[in-house]
Amino acid sequence: MARKILILCSSPHENGKTNTVVQWCIEGATGAGAQVECVDVAHLQYKHNGCIACLGCQNSPEYGCVIDDQASPVLKRMHKFDLVVFATPIYFFSPNAQLKLFIDRMFSLIKINPETDEFTFQSPGQPMALIATAGGDLDGGLGRTDDLFKMMAQFQGGKYHSLLAPKTPHSVEELHADAALKKKAIAFGKKLATI
Repeated sequence: MARKILILCSSPHENGKTNTVVQWCIEGATGAGAQVECVDVAHLQYKHNGCIACLGCQNSPEYGCVIDDQASPVLKRMHKFDLVVFATPIYFFSPNAQLKLFIDRMFSLIKINPETDEFTFQSPGQPMALIATAGGDLDGGLGRTDDLFKMMAQFQGGKYHSLLAPKTPHSVEELHADAALKKKAIAFGKKLATI
């Protein structure tokens, strides 16, 4: 059966560098038989900027955010995918704010027992992946962001994979000419189809 992959892409530029690398990955994944859905989280309409700690999700028997906006349906469907991929440019040593808004709302996919402080997850063990582009090298924000997402995957007991693109050129045109990165991204997409 075909693997179902959800890509949460936070690039603010529809035809930018991160989205270009994401499209190459999608080419590889779909070519290997995966079903891929890509959600542009940068342009979702949010009622609030991130999680507002209302704890409505913890008081509900269902997993998912109780805030009624465009992020909620995406959050509620995440468990239906075999793999969730986060895609972000690195802005000031971290994933961009557009992705952080969505990630904070993922608190709603965890239930915390107030008596034991134990966690239960909507999708325990669900694999995660990261696609990240940066102007800097691996020792800067790119490496730190990789560590952050690795920790998120470990927290819920899932495997983790990443495609890190350091020192990406400033222009999209130059990126399109990077045959080595394109080949690497397509191969990463194929790998995601088999995880």
